Amino acid sequence: MTEYDEAIDRAVAQRASEAFALLRQLIACRSLPLAEGRHDQPETAVGTMASALARLGLPVVALPTGPDSETLIARLGSPDAAGPVVILDAHLDTVPPGDPAAWLGLDPLSTHEGVATYLGDGHVQLRFPATGIVVERRLRSRMARVWEARGRGERVVLAGRGAFDNKGPAVTLWLTLAALRDCFGTGGPEGSQVFALFSTDEEQGERGIRAAVDWLARQGYLDRPLTTSGYRQGMAAIVLEGSYSYLPVVGHRGSALFALRTSGRAAHAATPDLGDNAVLRMARLLARLEESWLGFRTRSLDPLMPDRLLEPATVALGTTIAGGGVVRIEPGPAGPRVERAGTNVVPDWCEATLDLRFPRGASTAEELAEALGRAVSDWVREHEPAATVRLLRWSSPAALGDTPEAALADPLVQAVASAREAVLGLPSYPETAPGGTNGTVLLNEGRIRTLIECGPGGGLSHEPFEFVDRDDLVDGARILSRAILALLPGLAAR
Repeated sequence: MTEYDEAIDRAVAQRASEAFALLRQLIACRSLPLAEGRHDQPETAVGTMASALARLGLPVVALPTGPDSETLIARLGSPDAAGPVVILDAHLDTVPPGDPAAWLGLDPLSTHEGVATYLGDGHVQLRFPATGIVVERRLRSRMARVWEARGRGERVVLAGRGAFDNKGPAVTLWLTLAALRDCFGTGGPEGSQVFALFSTDEEQGERGIRAAVDWLARQGYLDRPLTTSGYRQGMAAIVLEGSYSYLPVVGHRGSALFALRTSGRAAHAATPDLGDNAVLRMARLLARLEESWLGFRTRSLDPLMPDRLLEPATVALGTTIAGGGVVRIEPGPAGPRVERAGTNVVPDWCEATLDLRFPRGASTAEELAEALGRAVSDWVREHEPAATVRLLRWSSPAALGDTPEAALADPLVQAVASAREAVLGLPSYPETAPGGTNGTVLLNEGRIRTLIECGPGGGLSHEPFEFVDRDDLVDGARILSRAILALLPGLAAR
């Protein structure tokens, strides 16, 4: 142990109950993208976190990202645009709770303590003794490997919307900041700065992290020269997300959201033969796309993206779909409420979305976006010539290193892996993530050396019974504090 490890562990233990109380408060706050709240609204997620930061006595900047949304930036250390800087980010927004019935009586906006038992083959049983609810679910294969490394067994978990993605990780970030503040005071480790970003709108448009990067640029931090590896001198960042018990996640694929539209001809529903049903056209199109996906990927996408680190492309078809007389869809206590008009008319339009995840290409981001858009359009029109395709949203892939070996050699990866092994006693290695994070903006746009994802174990993000490993929330602060202290001397030397 270093001279600070015992002090950090003591500080984390003393703050643990405060951290769990903070998690309960955050989960109770509905915090959809761009509705996470403001620092002066204590009933919101942002207001709750602002109050928790105020207790630490640290300077906090609130950056507006919408009328009801602010990103918070807390700083440990004195302002210095030239000294070593570590940035930690965790987003506060969540997806909606979903259908209440799917939670089988658990309130998704409350925190429920339970026990997770690993059953093998990626399956886990969740038991909530207070309610008698028992469910079995399947985990990501990467998380299953963590369970196997731990020898299976049982773990105490906390469930609720956002527990894993991403209020649990946000609490770990707060606890890390609190432990460092308790050990070093508000001045932080000598000659360095730690920025804690509590960002908003990660689930939709990344407005929060972009606002934070813009702020860093205005303060002069992004004026630093690039090193030979292409990153800002003396800076590093870690994105906290629900993950694989703090395995260093070094990359994730990009994402592209396309809107597909089919058109038909309206007619009275009593004489459907006189019309042309656009919804049926879309249904047939999606079925054909599903059948032809692997061949299309092998033929048209894989040659564009010869990535040795990230996984091949995948597609999710029909992630949203609407057509005909659908006027509005609103959330309701028993599930979504659909407002309809013209239900006696053959629909003359239908629109669906296609979510494509893809690795890095050999060309520039702009060239890859153009090539992917052209390939997807050709694929869709091969099966429905009259369909239209337009790109709604694009996020580039992001990764540290071109190969697993190069990623493992990165000093940021080594610092986190070593700290994880010291705290958890588990073998550590670089991983990749299937979904995207704010790391894309920090790495690709800020040119800051960034660990794309690192966070507590758990599972079922965006699903009913979303849960986080309770002990991982506390152990994460011990891991991250050690990693930061190991990183700072190297950053100061660069």
